[in-house]
Amino acid sequence: MASGTNENSLERSMGPLGAISTVVAGTLGAGLFVTLGTASSTTGPSVILVVVLSGILAMAIAVNYSWMATIFPGAAGSYTYISRTFGTRLPGFVVTWSKWLGYMAADAVLAIGFGSYLQVFYPSVDPKLAGVALLTVLFVVNLVGVKQYSMSQNAIFGVLIAAILVLVIPGTANVQPGNYTPFFTGGFDGFLAAAVPLFYAYIGIAVAGQMGAEVRNPSRNLPLAMVGGTALLIALYVWTAVVIYGVVADYRVLADSARPLATAAEAFLGDSATAVVAFGGLLATASSVHAVMAAGIKMPYSWAWDEVFPRQFVAVSDRFGTPHWSLVTLYVVASALTFWSSGLSQALAIATFSYLIAYFTVSVTVGYIYFRRLDVSERAAFDLGRWLLLSVVVASLGSFTLLTQAYKGSLSVYLPWLAVGLVVFGVYWYRGQQKGTDVDAILETLPGVPSEDYDPDVGGCAARVTTE
Repeated sequence: MASGTNENSLERSMGPLGAISTVVAGTLGAGLFVTLGTASSTTGPSVILVVVLSGILAMAIAVNYSWMATIFPGAAGSYTYISRTFGTRLPGFVVTWSKWLGYMAADAVLAIGFGSYLQVFYPSVDPKLAGVALLTVLFVVNLVGVKQYSMSQNAIFGVLIAAILVLVIPGTANVQPGNYTPFFTGGFDGFLAAAVPLFYAYIGIAVAGQMGAEVRNPSRNLPLAMVGGTALLIALYVWTAVVIYGVVADYRVLADSARPLATAAEAFLGDSATAVVAFGGLLATASSVHAVMAAGIKMPYSWAWDEVFPRQFVAVSDRFGTPHWSLVTLYVVASALTFWSSGLSQALAIATFSYLIAYFTVSVTVGYIYFRRLDVSERAAFDLGRWLLLSVVVASLGSFTLLTQAYKGSLSVYLPWLAVGLVVFGVYWYRGQQKGTDVDAILETLPGVPSEDYDPDVGGCAARVTTE
């Protein structure tokens, strides 16, 4: 085992509600309050159908991730699943190096979205400056530890759901069926083009897996968070999409709005209700930034745990138990990206592309385990039989299809970033070879999990058999 990792392990202090609010409140931000309107620019009200189909894909991915999370309940999700399955660090690093970029881009996008909703109350506010201010506040909250993160995220979750219901319950009674026509405005190409930004609405479904080393009883709580949370997201998205396109006479009004839910509320609600929805947008984008920040710091932490990244990134604060160097890096880069990005669409494309790479690779890994690694599949906390293969096929084909669309606006940034990552990995791999690092011993551990709590021969953490 890598020296010094036990004292840098993480504490399992997040309960089921914290894990669920990480998935739901951490996903609702840009998905519900921004892209649910802007994505209609290419396809019109048929966005509703895109939401349904994207939800099916999201559920398949959630099933795959939750199954893997019960086998490898450590930090960094995708990295841990891939590296521990194949017994090598490079594939997992390549996949999550791009995903790290996605997390930082996502935080920038969400922070800008927060600033856009803040303009409802303060029109003169610069969305980018407001976004950086939000990143700064949540940086401090995440710095003081996962318990404080969970408490604040749970509180936001409750208020956020109430704000959404203020729109959709009365909105349901004000739907005009004629507003859904024409339903398809851009043909098949326009419909498919809307799928990439709309899938971003579900982009955080696996975010709880990044925090697998901090969730209590992961064999129960991680599947509950990812699968249960995704089901709740699908219901909220479909209901909201039906309402906003049913109450607004011209979908182009929503397509051109930076805060489409507030725009929809203006069509049939008074100013006070519109303000409540706008406040919900503030909470949703803030909670998404919060969750992405908490999850995104686990990847460099895990690379450092496995000795393919600077050792400073595996260090945790003596006072708060937080991987502070990883957190500082994400905060600085995300803040810079709020000013660098040429717009929401480019940042969304970069983030979605990197997430889709991880979702596709993990889904293929699940299929590999199912057919070739019975010794690993037996460790899973639940057995879906051949239904698991269905989720593998749906997730793999769906993710790959969306990748063929998402790459178009991403490669100019992704390829140079990947080249940098390969150089970083190569340097630390070579250093490890020179000093005789025992890679097999490293891969017998789980990032963030103390060695006494994990035994790969029996496939579990001590926390798996507890009954919190």
